[in-house]
Amino acid sequence: MLAGITVALSFGIPAGTALARLLGWRAAFWTVAVLAAVLVAWVAWRVPDFPGEPASERVPLWRIAAMPGIRTVLAITLLLLLGHQAMYTYMAPFTERSGLGSGRAGLVLFVFGLATVGGIWLVGVLIDRHPRPTLLGALALIAAAMLALGLFGRDPVVLPAAVAAWGVAFGGAPTLLQTALVRISGPGRADVATSMQTTVYNAGIAAGSLAGGVVLESAGTGAGALPWTTLPLIAVALATVAAARRHAFPAR
Repeated sequence: MLAGITVALSFGIPAGTALARLLGWRAAFWTVAVLAAVLVAWVAWRVPDFPGEPASERVPLWRIAAMPGIRTVLAITLLLLLGHQAMYTYMAPFTERSGLGSGRAGLVLFVFGLATVGGIWLVGVLIDRHPRPTLLGALALIAAAMLALGLFGRDPVVLPAAVAAWGVAFGGAPTLLQTALVRISGPGRADVATSMQTTVYNAGIAAGSLAGGVVLESAGTGAGALPWTTLPLIAVALATVAAARRHAFPAR
């Protein structure tokens, strides 16, 4: 399920950009509208109904949020999406600074999308046995990629290599975080816990895109400031995971 979300996020922006260049920006919105209508019809036709949960069995949101480790995982989710979207949303102006030339942003984003698929597969191999080291490694790799983009983002060789590393690391990170959340909350409360994470996830997407736009307009270096905006957020997330050895991301 998270593979679908990650791939959609990774390929959606370059696909929309390419469509807008071919047919105009309104075509991208019309395409989304038509696809959404098709999806509504398909859900109504194929997805079975499911009985609601009795009111007496519902667990209040605050009680689940108060469980040890839940807020830590939600905080990491927010930091990850804030940093990721601040950079990813504005890859086009960042890519134009490099020696690749203008109009190559779609190619760079395509490299990122392919790398996320590899990251999902890699996390699938590692997550059952090594969830904590895999998450630490993913966040560390994102931080290293941001550092490389900040220092050498104009280099036409470093840019796609750093973006590929970033894509591999980000591809599986949401799976690692949701797995931690389900483990903490337990099967009976996982639906509520993951719905809270979805809210935080989307809030991070919106806030990260907004923050990146503000930085892009206000920073004297323009798009060159974006990696330095993302790096501290990922660094804080990495430090938080490293410190959360008891409930959220236990060593064993």
